[in-house]
Amino acid sequence: MVATVNSTMMPFSNVAHLPFEEKLRATRLAGFGELSLMPLEVERLLEGGMSFAEMKSRAADQGVSITRLDPLNTWPRIWRPDNMDEAYIRSVDTTPDAFFRLIDGLGCTHMSLNATFPLNAMSINEITQHYAAICRRAATYGVTCDLEFIPLWGVPALEMAWQIVSAADQPNSGLVFDVWHFVRSRSKLDTLRQIPSGMIHCLQLNDGPLDLPAGISIKNDCYNRLFPGDGDFPNVEIIRILAEGGGLNQVGPEVFSPMLATMSTEEVAAKSAASIAAAFDAAGVNA
Repeated sequence: MVATVNSTMMPFSNVAHLPFEEKLRATRLAGFGELSLMPLEVERLLEGGMSFAEMKSRAADQGVSITRLDPLNTWPRIWRPDNMDEAYIRSVDTTPDAFFRLIDGLGCTHMSLNATFPLNAMSINEITQHYAAICRRAATYGVTCDLEFIPLWGVPALEMAWQIVSAADQPNSGLVFDVWHFVRSRSKLDTLRQIPSGMIHCLQLNDGPLDLPAGISIKNDCYNRLFPGDGDFPNVEIIRILAEGGGLNQVGPEVFSPMLATMSTEEVAAKSAASIAAAFDAAGVNA
């Protein structure tokens, strides 16, 4: 196979424990061109006196672009999860108005939507209407609006997410594809093969056992992931499927894990870079 990675991204999860300048440096040291940030992180920087212009200037100095704001949770009529504590909810309760202010200030090109509402809280038709509406609002900022399926909540699997995106039929729509979510939702590779690769705008690689260990809940496992190559997930096959249609966009190793808190900037960069490089090599893809 002769295929090329279109872009690489350092996910906010890997550098959440690092100060802003070190987030940028880790991204540069890993050889990634793009960085995602959480709205809460940007709000704290603004509260600390750093302007949007300074954030972008510091990023440019490191050769990094902050292209994705992740996530917006408050886009539908019902959004509050029923399985998370208030501390989590407060960390992701940014309103659409505030979110688009941050998008505009940073000049982001992509945004991620999490469907944090409980499963079956709304019909798929209503979810699709809400998704189409937020896509139209994002379009006024020139932003691609990507839905992420997450098995903890209201859009749990790839098939449902693609059904929503397809029915919404918006020119700036698409998907975030996280391998942990794919495996834990028991989504199918055949479903992935049916989706145009160009509709997947962010590929988040990670790893773990195919089946949950005894006594471990899906919620707990979500925050105890491994770097790609350190488990049994089908990262290589997924890369190959997406590579066939040129869909290797914003590829990065999204890892939520306590081990990251003990890792230095250099360690995060080295492990992030080596893990996806090995996956690309195994898939026969040119990074």
